[in-house]
Amino acid sequence: MADRKEFLTTIHHRTRAGRYKPTHAPDVPWTPKDEPRKEERIEAPPARFLEELEALGGQGLLAESLEEASEYILDLAREREARMLLRWDVEELERLGVDEPLREAGVEVAVWRDLEDPRQIAARADVGLSTAEWAVAETGSLILRNGKGMGRTVTLLPPTYVAVVPEERVLPAIRDVLEKYEGRLPNNLCFHTGPSRSGDIEMSLTIGVHGPGDVHVIIVRES
Repeated sequence: MADRKEFLTTIHHRTRAGRYKPTHAPDVPWTPKDEPRKEERIEAPPARFLEELEALGGQGLLAESLEEASEYILDLAREREARMLLRWDVEELERLGVDEPLREAGVEVAVWRDLEDPRQIAARADVGLSTAEWAVAETGSLILRNGKGMGRTVTLLPPTYVAVVPEERVLPAIRDVLEKYEGRLPNNLCFHTGPSRSGDIEMSLTIGVHGPGDVHVIIVRES
């Protein structure tokens, strides 16, 4: 075992700028190669999004109308034997018209509007329902932005989460999202990619620990 002086000398050497490199990695992580990488052209973003989502363990639907999207949510609530659905307070979900059919099926519908204890309600809900700012085809990711009537816990606490996204909001790639914001992303923007998954020190994968393990995205052609 090295003595104290030798140990400190080694540390000093390895932390001096330009004196030590642990690997042969380039100085800049994103050093361009001789030939620029050809970017994939995604011809059908909605179909590609659903393909990537399903590869992640999520489920999706390309609905032709709001009525078809509403029926999917109603059937899902029945299959999950849901007692409560909590949704965002946004006009898009009002037009979806699923609240009354859910109540008739015995599912309580809570809207993120003047709730006394939103987190407690979210923790009790079986299904969370929201829209999304954007969807990214190349990764199967949802871009969510919370705000008034759009509590973040709706998308995190219920074990089943459903997002309804108009077809025109499905973008081919992450770069297209950045272009929408001109490179200046809002502070409250979140990227959600598939069901929540966690791995412990033994690399044992667990689904649904830090978020919903049951994720559904409905892309609607008719907005």
